Amino acid sequence: MFKCKDLTETSIIFECELNWSQDDISLMIEHYFQQYSFLKKIEWLKGADIEAVRFKWGDHDFSLSFECLGQSIWVECPGPKSSALLANLYQEMD
Repeated sequence: MFKCKDLTETSIIFECELNWSQDDISLMIEHYFQQYSFLKKIEWLKGADIEAVRFKWGDHDFSLSFECLGQSIWVECPGPKSSALLANLYQEMD
């Protein structure tokens, strides 16, 4: 369902096989964490146009975001060493 599309300094950008809306996000989150079962979901934050799920990979925090209007999906990592952590996670997911 999810495929890594691009790796930037600040995020991993995903493609999704579906044409989705905000109503689909809860199911998409379930699929994401089934597809990447090595990640641990922590918290789901709902906004008007963007929804985000905080998760852990090892001892590190990440955020999976869904932007509904542009159908964008990406992962970010706060803190120092975020570029290296994103690159390592990208390799693990690809």
